Amino acid sequence: MQIRATGLLAALALSMAVTGCTTPKATLPPGTTAFRTGFSEGCDDGYSVGGSPFYEKQDQASPESSDKEYLKGWHQGFHRCKGNYDRFQSTVYAILGPSL
Repeated sequence: MQIRATGLLAALALSMAVTGCTTPKATLPPGTTAFRTGFSEGCDDGYSVGGSPFYEKQDQASPESSDKEYLKGWHQGFHRCKGNYDRFQSTVYAILGPSL
């Protein structure tokens, strides 16, 4: 039982570390430079709004450009990363319960 709990905690710690990191440039979706920049910045904002401890907490975020490609990337990055973090939080809550 102790080994299972230790393995579970290690898996959660690894998942949290990966979830809390910014999107590496090599893994960004294909697109223009503006789209990829927007995606990366939107992803960071998504984690921040989601409550990741690796980012300064924000209640809301908005894109910093009016370029259509940047905005498209920002919105996709924001929703993908915030959604990923929200699912991670739900999983942790489901496994460890409300005592967090």
